[in-house]
Parts: sequence; structure tokens; C-alpha cells
Amino acid sequence: MTFRLGLRLAVAGGRESLLRLAVTAFGVAVGVVLLLLCLTGQSAHQGRAERSGWQSADPSTPATAPDPALFLTVTDYHEGTAMIRGYVAALGPRPPVPPGLERLPGPGEVAVSPAMRRLLESTPDDELDNRYPGRVTATIGDEGLAHPDQLVALIGRTPDQLGEVTSRSLYRVRGFGSLPSGYGFYLGIRVLLVLGAVLLLVPVIIFIVMATRVAAAHREQRLAAIRLVGATRLQAAVVAAVETGLGALIGTALGWAGYEAGRRILAATVTFQGARFFLDDVVVAPWLLALVLAGVPLLAMLTTIVALGRVQAGPLATSRHGRRPPPSARRALPLAAGIGGLLAAAPLRRVVDSETRETLDNLGPLFLVLTIVGFVTAGPWLCMLAGRGIARVSRRVPGLIAARRIAGDPSATFRAVSVVVLAAFAVTCSASLVDASEGAPVDGGRGVLRPGVVEVITGGVPEAKVAPLLSERAVPVRSGAAGDVVESCPELARVVTLPCSSSGPAVGGISQRAGLADTDLPVSTVYISTGGTPAAERRVRTQAANLVPNALIHSQQDRIDTDAFFLDSVEQLQRLVWYFVLLVAACSLTVGMLAGVVERRRPFALLRASGLRLGELRQVVLLETAAAMLVTAAVGVGLGMATSYALALFGDMAWTWPDGGVFAMVGIGVLAALILSTMALPLLDAATRQDAVRYE
Repeated sequence: MTFRLGLRLAVAGGRESLLRLAVTAFGVAVGVVLLLLCLTGQSAHQGRAERSGWQSADPSTPATAPDPALFLTVTDYHEGTAMIRGYVAALGPRPPVPPGLERLPGPGEVAVSPAMRRLLESTPDDELDNRYPGRVTATIGDEGLAHPDQLVALIGRTPDQLGEVTSRSLYRVRGFGSLPSGYGFYLGIRVLLVLGAVLLLVPVIIFIVMATRVAAAHREQRLAAIRLVGATRLQAAVVAAVETGLGALIGTALGWAGYEAGRRILAATVTFQGARFFLDDVVVAPWLLALVLAGVPLLAMLTTIVALGRVQAGPLATSRHGRRPPPSARRALPLAAGIGGLLAAAPLRRVVDSETRETLDNLGPLFLVLTIVGFVTAGPWLCMLAGRGIARVSRRVPGLIAARRIAGDPSATFRAVSVVVLAAFAVTCSASLVDASEGAPVDGGRGVLRPGVVEVITGGVPEAKVAPLLSERAVPVRSGAAGDVVESCPELARVVTLPCSSSGPAVGGISQRAGLADTDLPVSTVYISTGGTPAAERRVRTQAANLVPNALIHSQQDRIDTDAFFLDSVEQLQRLVWYFVLLVAACSLTVGMLAGVVERRRPFALLRASGLRLGELRQVVLLETAAAMLVTAAVGVGLGMATSYALALFGDMAWTWPDGGVFAMVGIGVLAALILSTMALPLLDAATRQDAVRYE
């Protein structure tokens, strides 16, 4: 009976009940979609790493076959796009097989990815095809590719052919398919993804909770009436939980459907590190999906039950509107503890032993969470200060009403704007940890390659092995007992940007010594001037790859600095975070305004009946939201920079002052969220008509 009563109140309570149910379902649906899409980041990155893990297999890789194989991979480039060129030779009848293939390519056979096959078909043989000698006999499936457009080729060789390669990267492996042993770069990206998830999940959860609190005061009045006619505390809690749970269940189902559509859109459109994701990787783990789908309705119902404190205390408690004590500055203590903890632990990490340093490192995430929780706790206090500021400067009725509303319930005001504020905090925090310098040519320690020059790093091979490359346009660097040497420093300056003179003793770590052409020193690097045409560069690359399979070949276009690549990934994450939280913020403000209008339907109707114009009522709703949001967002930007500075000191990272573009992005985003939230203002006309004066 109690369950049926809760359902009846949810669906048969008139337009207001249906509106409350619709707003709750919409808010929960949007929250579930954003929550699940946020959780796909870790899975997508992990899936990409696992698919390409075999490309970095080494002797430590667990065995997957009885017989071993010789394996060598080299990163190559085509017009600035990275390619993986692998060589493999079976050492028995049952060698390990990489994911995506049914068998290992034999001598004279080549297995390629679909994107590589298309590229080979569209490129002249002497520019690319001859770099992969053999006949294409197999296509690598999705299980062996990091992303759909990855360029990978696996070339079959005999053991004798690969035995001639002198490289520390030639391994004897017994298995493929696990994560690479040097997982440091991927681990760094995962840490950033965890940080972004923490910064995003908090506002999404707040948004879901806020959606379930629509018209909470009216719900309390109805439940108080039910208590007066004899309902127990348990029955009142069941009625409230059923009413909220129905909207939450509908919203969760819609959110699940939206997530399934959204992840397909993300897989088809979003690129990270220059590549799209496989659809099977853009997915939440089944256990985590079940936890979210079951946990969100449970969270909504628990939020409603916990909020029934006054009703459960007594049926007449809802009529006693005692003024709550205003929030004080003590609410900022957790925030100060979080940032202060990072600042205090940073110098300690440099002087303590390794065990204590590991303990401090484990406390880093705790300090970060404490900072975010402290900011959320201090939000109502900041909103109260904003309300007092409006009261001081305002001379018109809408401003005074908005100030009174903020002062009466600063916590509700902050809930409406908290997502935007946390978004500004998250974006500014991440932007301050990104180096602003980008686009400059990479100096590999020997200067920047000049246009049209191809650098072939052989690792130290006899001159006869690279003799076809040593034309009059080539500058060889040889390995001597005292380091690398070059015959003529001015010749080296012709291919790289080094301040070199004929009498200079050493430049860029390379000494000059005349008469090297008659020595038997091995050649470690060859710089070849190709004239600058892309076709000529590709032909030189192909020739060098066939002469020295393990050579690292670069040009100015594709010489990559790992740190710069990592920072570029961070910037991509920052943009994705901002687009994500901007959507959350717009939805949060819209639901917050809808909840405020529904909650104060009768007071607004009385104000309108007493002569206040509809436009002035809209000014009240907009002003109380905009003022609190602008103040707290500005504080969020400042705290974001302070938190990132503390994190930089704590983690020995570089900290940079955000450029004007970051502040412009945050400002435009806050303004866009406010403009989108005005979609709730037309509801004021229908909600404040004369019949609402007698509402409940």
C-alpha cells in the first residue's frame, strides 16, 4: 500500500508532479550519460595500450608458445605519420603469434594493417613498398592495432637474416600480447586520466544529487501531512524513496541508452594523440557499469531519505522555518589543509628516505581530494559573500530579492553553480601544468635538422654496410674511442643548425677530425640532404631501411620529442575535460533554475500578483545564479592555479602561468553555460500565473 501511494504521488499529482518527475528523470539521465562516458577514458586508453603491447614484446613477455622467435620493431615515418615496422623470424615450428594474426609471417611474407595496405597501394614502390620487401599475405586484425588507422607492417625473415642485425632491440621472445615492459609513458597518461576523472566525477555526482532534490520543500510538506494522519517514519521514507526512485530509474534507463549512443559517437569522432579509438575500447567495465546503473537510483533514494530530517523529527517541523546559522570561514579549513599538505610535503620528499617518500607519494591523491572537497565545502560561504555584495550595491527590487534568496539558502545557490565552478577549477589546474611552448623544432642534442635532411641513426655499423648512402650530399658521423667524430664541422653545419667553425674543437658533443674517410671507425649516424622534396626523402628512407633494418630514421617533420608528445597529450585531455564539463555545467544550471522555479512557484506567483513584472522575476532568477557563479568561478580559477602549483612542487613537475587563451576559454565557457541555462526562464510565465497563488 505504501509503495502504491508513492507511485500515485509521483504520477498522479498533477502537472507539478509530472514536471518534477520529468526534471528528475532528465537530470539523472544526463548525469548517467556523462558519468559513464567519463569512465570510458581509462578503458579506452588501456585497450589501446593492450592492443599494441605486442609491438614492444621483449624476453620478459610471458610465453604463449613452445618455440621462440626473433623479433625486432622500429618506429618509422611517412609524411610525419608514425609507422611500426617489425621483423620476425620463427625459431621452431610452433612460434608465438601476435594478436590479430592467425600465423607468423614466413620469410618473404608481410602482414600489414588495413591502413598500411591502403597506403602501400597508393604510394610508388621506390618510396614505400620497397621498404617492406616481400609479398603481402595477411592483414593484421583489430586485436593487434592500437587504433583503426595505425600503420603497422610485420616482415617475415629467416633466423640467419635477422642474426646479421646488430641491435640491442633484437629480442628472442616466446610470447606476444602483454603490455610493454617500459610502460612509463602510458602510466603517465593514465595518471592524468585518473586526475581528470576525479575532477569530473565530483561535479557529475553533485549534478545527479541536485536533480533528485527538485521541489524538495513541497515533498516535505506532503510527507508531513501523511505523518499527521498516522504514517510512520518508515512509511514516509518509503513514499519519498519510491517517488524519487521512479524518476531515477527512468533517468538511469534513458542514460544507459544515451551512453550506448554517445560512446559510438565518441569512437567515430573524438581523436586522442592523433587517432580514433576502437568502439570495443570505448566501454565501461561490466562490473563498473552495473555499479553505476544500480548505484545512481540508490544514491537518489538515499539522498531523498537523508534529506527528510525535519519530517522524520516531527510532522510539524516543516512549518518551523528557523533560520540556519550562516556558513563561516571555517568551511575553508579542509581546502587549506589540502593545498597546505601538498606544499608541506613537497620539500620533505627531497630529504627523506625512499620508504618515507613512497608514503608521501601515496598521500598526494588524498591531499588533492581534500582540496576538492574543501572547495565544495567552502562554496556556500563564498555564495553568502556574493549575496551580501549584491545587497550592498543593488538599488532595485530584483537585486534585493536575489540577495535575500542567496542569504536565505547559500547552500542551494552553490549547488546550482557548483559544476561550473569546479569546471573552472579543473581546467585552470590542468592548464598550469602544461608547458606553453609548442611548435618549435626539436633539438636532439646535435642541433635541429635542416629542411630536406634525413637523419639515419645506425647504432654503429661498418662503412661498407651504408656505403650506398655515402654520396657527396651525405655527412657521416663515426664512433670513436673518445666519442662521436666528424671529418668537417662546417659540413655538419650544412645539415644541422649548429654554430660550427673550421677551428672549433667540439660541437654538439661531436668532435671534428680530418682524414676520417680512410679510417675503419664504424658509422653511427648519416645525415643525407635530399633536396627537400617529399618523394626524395621517402626514397632515402626506403634505401636506409633496407640497408640497416634497425636504423632510426628522422627528418625535421617527424623528429619527435617524447616530452613534447606527452605535453601535447595533456593539452588534448585539457580540451576534452573542458568540453565535457561545459556540457555538465550547462545542464546543471538549467536543472538548478528549473528546480528553483518549481520550488518557489507560489512565492513567485504572489510577487507577480502584487505587481512585480515577469521580466523582473526573470532578473531575480538570473541574477542570483550569475552573481554567485561569477564570484565562485573567479575563486575557482585562483584556487586551480594554487593547486596546480602545489602539485607541481609535490611531483617535481614544471609549472607555467596559464596564457590568456586559457582564461578566455574559461570565461567564454562560463558565459556559454549561463546563456544555455536561460532555457529555463520561459517556464516562469506558466509557473507564476494566478492559479499558482493558491498552489498547495
